[in-house]
Amino acid sequence: MANKQHARFSDENGNIYYLENQTEDVLDPSGKPLSDGGDLSEASVTFTADSTRTLPKSGSRFKAFCGSVLKFLSDLKTVSFSGSYNDLSNKPSIPSGAAASQAVANNCTTTAAGSVLDARQGKVLMDKTNQLSSDLANGQIEFDLQGGKGVYRQKGADAWLPFSNTLVLMDGTASAAFSGINVTRYSTFVLNNFDYSNYSKIRITNLGPYGYQVTCGTQLITADGTYDVSSLASDKLQVLYRGDTVNPNIMLRIELIP
Repeated sequence: MANKQHARFSDENGNIYYLENQTEDVLDPSGKPLSDGGDLSEASVTFTADSTRTLPKSGSRFKAFCGSVLKFLSDLKTVSFSGSYNDLSNKPSIPSGAAASQAVANNCTTTAAGSVLDARQGKVLMDKTNQLSSDLANGQIEFDLQGGKGVYRQKGADAWLPFSNTLVLMDGTASAAFSGINVTRYSTFVLNNFDYSNYSKIRITNLGPYGYQVTCGTQLITADGTYDVSSLASDKLQVLYRGDTVNPNIMLRIELIP
């Protein structure tokens, strides 16, 4: 309830005087003012929601506090209580397509087909490239020529490493070798002591429609692919290519891989 009180005072003769202004205090059921720790639990209050969202202010009346809270609660949308993505408005567009459905690899070692590289690996690769550039600029990579072949190593390291250059022995477009027998429709190319020591594999691709045989040492190759030659040192490398004319061009691409 509200208890309206006039401030009063008395003089030395016991006369009581009241000021014209009056103050209002709200009391709890026991008569204790709410402003002085009274019990609010059973109090009722009439209030309306604020017109705009405004944070409650310390010291404001209880009905003003309730109006501020009601405005915030009434502005909450359905998704605040359901937690459902379907209740969102202005939902973002989620991309679809091949990349969106693939596994993401946050490393540079994954070999599984169908994975996409995490963008964070761009920073990793850039750092490695920058470090390599810095090493080169600061003389941290050493170069040498050994046995007529270029090699390199990190400064201070024991082992020299060969440059990984693939040798294209034939490009498959204008290679030709003649056996000297013009009545047969094939061409042959022979190196009896080819140096395989700098190469571990040979890759063969037939760019034409005709059959062939490639001999590496004692290994006979008749189908496209990459083959191991790491056990060979100095040995035979022979190519036989068939065609529809006398001494046809050899339409093979032959690559020797370090």
